[in-house]
Amino acid sequence: MRKKITNLHLLITRCVLTVLVLGVSATFATGQEVSPSQARLNRERGLQILSIVKNIIKEQYYDPKFRGLDLDKHFKATQVRIKELDTAPQIFTAIAQAVIDFNDSHTRYLPPPRINRVEYGFSMQMVDDVCRVVDVKHGSAAEAKGLKVGDAISDISGYRPRRDSLWALTYLLYTIEPRPELALNVTGIDGVSRQVVVPLLLVTPDERKRRSNRRKDLEKQHPELKAKLYKCQEINSDLIACKLYTFEVDPSVIDKMMKEVGERKQMILDLRGNGGGRVETESKLTGYFFDHDVKIGSEIGRRQNVERIAKSRKEKAFKGKLVVLVDSFSASASEVFARVIQIEKRGEVVGDTSAGAVMTSLRFSLDFNEARAFGGMSVTISDLLMTDGKRLEGTGVVPDFKNVPNGQSLAERSDPTLAFAASLCGARLSKEEAGKFYFIADVPEVDSETDKEDK
Repeated sequence: MRKKITNLHLLITRCVLTVLVLGVSATFATGQEVSPSQARLNRERGLQILSIVKNIIKEQYYDPKFRGLDLDKHFKATQVRIKELDTAPQIFTAIAQAVIDFNDSHTRYLPPPRINRVEYGFSMQMVDDVCRVVDVKHGSAAEAKGLKVGDAISDISGYRPRRDSLWALTYLLYTIEPRPELALNVTGIDGVSRQVVVPLLLVTPDERKRRSNRRKDLEKQHPELKAKLYKCQEINSDLIACKLYTFEVDPSVIDKMMKEVGERKQMILDLRGNGGGRVETESKLTGYFFDHDVKIGSEIGRRQNVERIAKSRKEKAFKGKLVVLVDSFSASASEVFARVIQIEKRGEVVGDTSAGAVMTSLRFSLDFNEARAFGGMSVTISDLLMTDGKRLEGTGVVPDFKNVPNGQSLAERSDPTLAFAASLCGARLSKEEAGKFYFIADVPEVDSETDKEDK
């Protein structure tokens, strides 16, 4: 498998205490009943999955000490627990917890995929320390119930979303054990609090295909709606702003973007919402901002440590002022790039603290065949130590200038963060004008990550 910095829109931040995740799963138990024979089959499959998971971690995990866990004792305890459970969701949760206990952003158990996709009709994101609604699907029950972009969510069915644990709730709601409905306590931009109950929608493959076909027809009529890998917008003759949506692209895309930047004296590089991608693409981008080779950091693996070096683009390197934008969805390659810029004092970072998820991982299928659907897992094969001797894992990049949108700005689709970055370059750009660049992209609902055509 190709090594890469894994895209991390699904699993956003660092792990939390075992009691938190177990508490969430208990809160969301469905009360589903199964026959004794089905329960026995569920437990048998669960124990087989757990054995495969343990072996993969034992052979592939980057840390030979397994971050202080006694591997045999740890998985033995999970075996005992599985033998007391009946339903597949309960057992999947137990397996997921056994993996979560490694406190590692890129090591996860992924149950067999569902035939129908899970949707609640909205997306949420941590903005500073507030969980906000950042997208509401048009025509959804969430929209009909009055949920709005910019709303602050203080409670989700009895659970308080926090920056360090929102991923755990998301993981359980979409991947492990979806709820029939979510009870949200929200506060609108008018300051009025209310409860919104959002029902679950299961989207069939046929409906997904219909949505995809509708989107393709729409894009034929309006080519500007097609998804882009990057977008550049001139602010003035000296300053250009470029939005890079993902690092999961061929490195040649970076060449094309930087060609548009040209000889301008200043650049704003927007990595907000960019969940990472290829290591080689991140290195290519880094090399464009230095006239010499730069050490990004050291990959710490089980068997060897490897220095990660970005080769300078030399005469093609951008020599002007650089401002980098990040937010809580900026992960992996995005935050590594931003931190290198900080450490080397090459530019300034503006926005929100990044995800803190920079491990390098591989994905493995656990399935024997189509009749033995066991799912898969992501396993960390190396950690990254930056040149300042510190890790980004679990902490993220703290911006030089914190600047995040409030609920009103999100609702209006204005962009105060981009406007502030422009001011650092001496340009006058209102947040309303910045919003018209449409750099704040719609955030797809978690389980819709591979189906952006639905947007």
